[in-house]
Amino acid sequence: MKERVHMKRWLSAILAVLVVFAALAGTASAATASQTIKVKLNGEWVIFPTPPVLLNGKTYVEFRTLFTKLGYSIDYNASTKLIKAKSPARSIEMKPSGTTALVDGQKVPVNGEMKLLNGRTMVGVRFIATLSDKIVSWDGVKKIVTIVDKGPTAQQKAELFGVLDKLTAAEDAQDLNAYMAQFHSMSPIREMVQSGLEELFSKVQTKTTFSEKSIQSFSSTEAVIYTVEQSVKVNEEGKNGFFADVENEMLYTMHKENGKWVIYDVEMLSNSVLDVDGLWKQELAAPDAAAKAEIEALIQANANAVNAKDINAYKATLVPGSEGFNEDVAQIEELFADTEVTLTMKVDRSAIVELEGDKAALLAQHTIEVTFDGEVMPVTSINLYNLQKVEGKWLLLPGSAELYNDLEE
Repeated sequence: MKERVHMKRWLSAILAVLVVFAALAGTASAATASQTIKVKLNGEWVIFPTPPVLLNGKTYVEFRTLFTKLGYSIDYNASTKLIKAKSPARSIEMKPSGTTALVDGQKVPVNGEMKLLNGRTMVGVRFIATLSDKIVSWDGVKKIVTIVDKGPTAQQKAELFGVLDKLTAAEDAQDLNAYMAQFHSMSPIREMVQSGLEELFSKVQTKTTFSEKSIQSFSSTEAVIYTVEQSVKVNEEGKNGFFADVENEMLYTMHKENGKWVIYDVEMLSNSVLDVDGLWKQELAAPDAAAKAEIEALIQANANAVNAKDINAYKATLVPGSEGFNEDVAQIEELFADTEVTLTMKVDRSAIVELEGDKAALLAQHTIEVTFDGEVMPVTSINLYNLQKVEGKWLLLPGSAELYNDLEE
């Protein structure tokens, strides 16, 4: 549910192939990198402008980067070296010459946790992270400092998971207002989610269940929940739209609004179709014969344009001026211009899964042979294309959705 990417989704399979080739080429050089002290915060590496230093059993890091990553705003007096750091949960004041630090106005012994090393102000990573209510661990063999948030209480955990329960209840009832009530008013994806749900609820009934839920990080102002969830189509009279039963790995970022946890952002980490054969069972039993022939010819023309690297022929298969048109064409032009990569696309099968008025949805399976640096890799990809009839002619809308490719197996 991140920002929509306007490009042919089979292109992601091609890019994945190139990543595989590049990774194989770079393995040897990567293995020779020297080992230094590294810091990981909630699963992400923290990059400092100067390397961390191990001194008398303590790891010191450049102060500004650490405080910023921990969510503090900083007021630093370069002449006195006084750091004033403030976050929604805590304030800290300290300087190298001091024997104590002020933490929320209370004195705390410093014990040499702030030093000037090679002209830079450095702070003890364990000291600052612990003061910030984090859990810190040290792997002496790998030289890695790991910092993670402390877990929430049972009540806080129930409140967070309760948001997901409200989502599924609203989905079951197809109550758009109740669903959107679980999203922050300033969420950057709010409009996209609402638009997508309006269309989904009008066409199909779905049900989502969770096989795994865990809290990845937690603070008084932000929580991140990891889920593994299954969304499936439920047979409902009058709602026969296409839907691929899927299992998704998701990250829900939650903020508080009016004292309650709500969803601020959502990221899909991975998704896989639960029943690939079941996709084709949703083919319309008797679509209009003329429309079927024209749509099948259109998807073949699109593949032919790719094989011939004919950008004008490719453009002719798309709805002109549609959202994402320029981005889609730019991606294909870049691919066509790459002299090191060649590809051949074959349409294996297709099926019209929705057809109403001047709109349609087409399921299409392609076999794509990607050649890079003399190596050839075939990929099977199944995509869902949305189509629109313009001036009596069926055309593709940019931004097809990839449902499956065999690189994922």
